[in-house]
Amino acid sequence: MLSKVVLVILSIIFFLASGFYFLTNSSYQDSFEARFYYMVGNYEKAYELAKKANDSDSYNKMAFTVLAQSKIALEYVNYIKEGNEYFKKIDKISSKKEYSDADKVRIKLMCEIMLGNYKKLVPTKLTNKDLIKDAKKSRDKFLQLYKELF
Repeated sequence: MLSKVVLVILSIIFFLASGFYFLTNSSYQDSFEARFYYMVGNYEKAYELAKKANDSDSYNKMAFTVLAQSKIALEYVNYIKEGNEYFKKIDKISSKKEYSDADKVRIKLMCEIMLGNYKKLVPTKLTNKDLIKDAKKSRDKFLQLYKELF
């Protein structure tokens, strides 16, 4: 009976010491903050904090994971932004009454770039599903436009 009490006390001391370590270690504080920013969708801030945490403690697995996931999420965000910018340019070109062969080539090139860049995106199980869905929608729009025009 006494050995069970000692085991429970030692377990409690171990968990308290672990908790104290994680709360006082700046690398883990940055990791927790980075994870929070990742969860709310601020991938740039999450990337910065995770990089800082990973640089200060390369054995911090949470920092490494958040860093890798933030990098992937930023690739998706940049893909979606680039697609929106290209659509604005295409709308501007298509609003003209007449457009030249150079305009057609520009539109074709934009479509090909976006279709090629989509293939480079590699989601993981932790990647935000909305980002994946939005990137796919953007790719589908460019694919449809490419098929209709070329």
